[in-house]
Amino acid sequence: MLPVQNIYWVLRHGRSKANEAAIIVSTLENGLKPEYGLADAGKQQAEAAGQLMLQQLQQQGVPLGAVQVYSSPFSRTAETASIAAVAAGLDPAAVQLTPLLRERCFGAKLELTCHQNYCPAWEGDAADPDSKPCGCVDGESVQEVAARLRQLFQELEQQHEGQHILLVSHGDTLSILQATFHGTCLAQHRQYGLGTAELKQLNGSGGSRQAIAARIAEPRAAAESAVAASAEAVCMPELVQTAASS
Repeated sequence: MLPVQNIYWVLRHGRSKANEAAIIVSTLENGLKPEYGLADAGKQQAEAAGQLMLQQLQQQGVPLGAVQVYSSPFSRTAETASIAAVAAGLDPAAVQLTPLLRERCFGAKLELTCHQNYCPAWEGDAADPDSKPCGCVDGESVQEVAARLRQLFQELEQQHEGQHILLVSHGDTLSILQATFHGTCLAQHRQYGLGTAELKQLNGSGGSRQAIAARIAEPRAAAESAVAASAEAVCMPELVQTAASS
């Protein structure tokens, strides 16, 4: 694959109504519903994130014409992308929705249940990134999410050159993306968890841009050939509240 031609930013959606209700909303059917969009606090967070991105772009001397925004189609992410775009001086109508950035599906068994059910799912991830969340056959494994993110990355690299690309998505989706981007074992993706409306520029630390592109292009990083023996940490309630995927 060609060297990375663009600069990538990630933004997790603002605090959502699902966050406030402490439930998992991970299917496309439910995620598109407006009743699971942003809470008022989340809208304020999204605006602040857009202002922060504008400030950082200005500090780097990046013209707004060199910025592209892609978002998950879920209501909470689409709203976040639109609000942040306006705050950053970008055209919200130019935000492009892609299902490749959608939330990781945790399966019908966990859908609309208490968000503390993320804990056993993440423990399963740490033990085996090929495993389905809590054994839900209709849920997505970490490997499956990583595969669609590699597809997205490859498509963006073909379509753009020299652009700053903001990816607005969800907790698990973005932690898996970052693990893929940095060549980290996918079983350890939770170390890249983001808070609501947290903005981060992926600067390729730990290797050249060409090496990063190669990592993302690979179906499986070499480090993942050995499955983690066990979850390294117990999921605490406060962690779920601040870094839960929904």
